[in-house]
Amino acid sequence: MRAGDRVGVAVSGGADSVGLLRLLLELRTELGVVLSVIHINHSLRGREADEDESFVAKIAQQFGLEAHLCYADVRSQAREHALSLEAAGRKLRYELFAKTAAEHRLGCIATGHTLDDQAETVLLKFLRGTWTRGLAGIYPKRQIGDHFDGAPDLPIVRPLLNQRRSELRQYLESIGQPWREDATNADHSFTRNRIRHELLPLIEGHYSSAVAALLSGMAEIARDEQEYWDARTAILFGQCGGKMLAQSDDECTCWLDSCKFSKLALAEQRRLVSFILGSFVPDLHHIEVARLAILHGKTASLPGGMDLTVSPGGELQVRRRARP
Repeated sequence: MRAGDRVGVAVSGGADSVGLLRLLLELRTELGVVLSVIHINHSLRGREADEDESFVAKIAQQFGLEAHLCYADVRSQAREHALSLEAAGRKLRYELFAKTAAEHRLGCIATGHTLDDQAETVLLKFLRGTWTRGLAGIYPKRQIGDHFDGAPDLPIVRPLLNQRRSELRQYLESIGQPWREDATNADHSFTRNRIRHELLPLIEGHYSSAVAALLSGMAEIARDEQEYWDARTAILFGQCGGKMLAQSDDECTCWLDSCKFSKLALAEQRRLVSFILGSFVPDLHHIEVARLAILHGKTASLPGGMDLTVSPGGELQVRRRARP
């Protein structure tokens, strides 16, 4: 955030986002920014969601802030694109952030992600077998265009990534500011909630009281590593004669000199496979499966219903299998 910026603060009504808003209200003169509030009703929790919206609108009115109230039909999005509710909600949120920013000339969007969110994200990704891209966790600053194609270069900033969730609640209690509790955050059928309420407290209580800070530090290191390899693998791709022929959400086709590929160091081969196949194969095991398929000119089944085909001429194609 820079002096003169028009900042949209994403406020759900929960303690983290309300804490962010109140802190920015205290600092806005010093920062020289103009604040407004963005609230997205995901249309998932009926009356409770409507009450959240009303609560956020009242806070905005209390402090004389413009409120941008948005609606997202997450269930329809999930059905239409075969996504989980979580993935569909994330996609719609960023699209609505971009739309709202364009309509109201916002310079950036601020969200209330905390150190606890970072720790939960890194641990969740680790349990799913991710690599440095996943272990990088939540970035302090990203562009909306990093989250979906065609988006403008609008920064998303997370100023609270070094703050514990408990500290924010203590701050809100000290200034007499209420917040809303989302009942779904206590639903243990969601993996993230089990990590939040069961696994992390278990580790903190019996193995390492500093686990959240350690995971956050790991994420920072992983971001630096990933930044290096993003640049390095692009160079390796060119050195192996790589040419990207087609790329979409369901298909990726490129050409690669398998002989030159085989002469790379093992670590470089794995990184190059990850670079080529991108989000199609986030799992480390399947990156190794794909690497061996390229070396030996074989086909392979990948996660998410993807198939990798390697032609004798060096053409690689990863394609999503047709849904039954």
